[in-house]
Amino acid sequence: MALDLIQARHDRDAPYSQRSFAIDESLHAQLLAGAQPRADYPLLHKMRDYYADTTFLLGELRDLNAELARVAVRCADPAQVRALQDFVEAAFADGDNLYACAD
Repeated sequence: MALDLIQARHDRDAPYSQRSFAIDESLHAQLLAGAQPRADYPLLHKMRDYYADTTFLLGELRDLNAELARVAVRCADPAQVRALQDFVEAAFADGDNLYACAD
């Protein structure tokens, strides 16, 4: 079971999207442990509940990527965070939103 980030233009398109990034429990824990203090990472903390859905709008994606860049240096596996950053950058470049969907 993973928290899937799904790239789509609209939420109604998310179930049909072929573009996704799976955040496993380990990566989720690393992201939130590194995203402290919480007030400095408001977007990452939108995903604090691993089993809840949330949305990142196109206008939030640059800030989300900046938060990921700051967290990457604190993570045990920064390569995973960089892969997530690449995914967020691609969604931004395509003009899409990201939908975090819990399985």
